[in-house]
Amino acid sequence: MSNDPDRPTPDGRAGEAETVGDVVERIRSLDDGDDREGGVLLDQLAEVENRMLAFGRALGGDPETVADLPFTEEAGTDRMPEPLYVRHDTEMLNQVTGWLLQEQHIGLVSRYGTGKTAVREIVRRDLGEHDDFVVAVLDNPRETTPRKVYATLLQRAERAGYEPDERDYWQTRDGIPWATEDAKEAAREVVADLRADGTTLLLVVDEIEVLPADILSTLQVAGDMGVRLFLMGTSEGKERVATLRGTLDSRLRYYEGIDPFSPADVAEYVARSLAYFRGEPYEGESPDLFTAAAIRDIRDRTDGVPREVRIECRELFTRAAFVWYRTGQEIDRIQVTPELRHRRFGMGR
Repeated sequence: MSNDPDRPTPDGRAGEAETVGDVVERIRSLDDGDDREGGVLLDQLAEVENRMLAFGRALGGDPETVADLPFTEEAGTDRMPEPLYVRHDTEMLNQVTGWLLQEQHIGLVSRYGTGKTAVREIVRRDLGEHDDFVVAVLDNPRETTPRKVYATLLQRAERAGYEPDERDYWQTRDGIPWATEDAKEAAREVVADLRADGTTLLLVVDEIEVLPADILSTLQVAGDMGVRLFLMGTSEGKERVATLRGTLDSRLRYYEGIDPFSPADVAEYVARSLAYFRGEPYEGESPDLFTAAAIRDIRDRTDGVPREVRIECRELFTRAAFVWYRTGQEIDRIQVTPELRHRRFGMGR
């Protein structure tokens, strides 16, 4: 295939209309699905995948699929690995920590892609290892029910060694009372036991903008019984809480607006990602492969929004893989520069 930038790809789309990262996403979706069948497009995707994996191995990693390559993680899916955390907003972390120690209910408000989910994982893992906290995270907020809220609290408390007396409840399933009212009373029982031991049961809820009114009411009840609430969402979520459950809103201490990544934060994220990919510890070193100019360009293009930074890094990493394959250069001569963003690529060598 020629390297003509205007020549259509096998699926009929012009080369300019599709980024290299789009190809990666299609490979990932196929990896997650059924076995591939033959076809020109799938043959091309398989070839691209092989080249990218070879590039990753040349960099010192051992990827089996494109999902193992750097910059492909998504915090909201499988939990962000601890070595990839960039604790960049020190002011926010200090303020939130102070409120937690003061036993305040917390609302963290910021727009999509700014790192709320990463903060959720930091809270889950860091406070989960603290003797004074038991951290429960409400997954799938769009599909939750009042009983699921109480069940989430009870299941997490049980793992910490606290569970209600099943003899007090008429019907249970996996140790959780079946009736919502019974589940609520059981949660009240274990929260009282935890507080008597000086332990805080913290419930973390993301995407408050999608929570129905009855769940907001349930969260308020949980807060009244002694559960500490950590609610995360957008400004629309804050407005929704204020409109539907003003008494809950009045009890929250809000931190609004997570700081975007600085160029130094972007550099740290890149260095952490490459170190993690190679199975090495991150020890504060500057990133290789990406030039300082590329780091600044990524920051400027994305405004430092963490999710956009990840996507831009993945695009440039993939383009570097194409350069490496097409030029045949030694791996230590390959560099990601701002100019790489404007290169066009075909399949030929």
